[in-house]
Amino acid sequence: MVVYFSGTGNTRYAAECISELTFDETRDMKELIRTGKRVKFYSNKPYVFCAPIYAWRFPPLVESFIENSDLWGSNEVYFVATCESQTGNAAKYLKAICEKKGMRFMGFAGIPMPENYTVMYKAPSEAEQKKIFDRADEEIVRITNIIIRHQHLDDKLDMKLLKPFTAIINPWFYGAFVSSKKFRVTDSCVSCGKCVGVCPYKSIRLVNGKPVWADKCTHCMACLNGCPTSAIEYGRRTVGKKRYLCERKPNIIWR
Repeated sequence: MVVYFSGTGNTRYAAECISELTFDETRDMKELIRTGKRVKFYSNKPYVFCAPIYAWRFPPLVESFIENSDLWGSNEVYFVATCESQTGNAAKYLKAICEKKGMRFMGFAGIPMPENYTVMYKAPSEAEQKKIFDRADEEIVRITNIIIRHQHLDDKLDMKLLKPFTAIINPWFYGAFVSSKKFRVTDSCVSCGKCVGVCPYKSIRLVNGKPVWADKCTHCMACLNGCPTSAIEYGRRTVGKKRYLCERKPNIIWR
């Protein structure tokens, strides 16, 4: 079973590719998180949890979801991350979750994907995106072959010298950057409510037809990048920046 969390589509794409190549099913973690209920899974095949890297770790709501879910059937768990370049020490924390749950940690690997954190960076051009996805597809095939063979997965994006800094960078990032307070909406808003439906925390509601953000936020950028009229801004940081959504569908040929 392939279970994924995705804000702007990068991880969804990777998860669907792995699922298609392994003839397995996918489950959208965001939709399950929104229910607020404890989830019970059953899979005869290894579990594959896919999520983006936020400050060198899986997002807290993803780690919490995995830790609090019941996993039946297979005892093997793989972890696949999508990120722009670095995975930090994410594997350490995921391995600890497996040990706590009595599951067998089968490895972790990162897949390079186009930058989507609009608050800090610019989205790559279409030409740049194509090059990145070409590399991503190669890594997806490598990862899938390992999963099918039940072998241990290693991370090609592993930067060992940076691993110790995860314990410092991650809490600093969430303390300094992750907040909903600067989200705002411009006159381009058409009151479609799409932002309400994509927030994993259900922290957005419409008031007089306009979105209002509650405090709980993980900066998945689903609301900002998914707005059909680009009406959502984050302070002045996102003004004039191109929005990014991955709408690609699996189309990978075995190599």
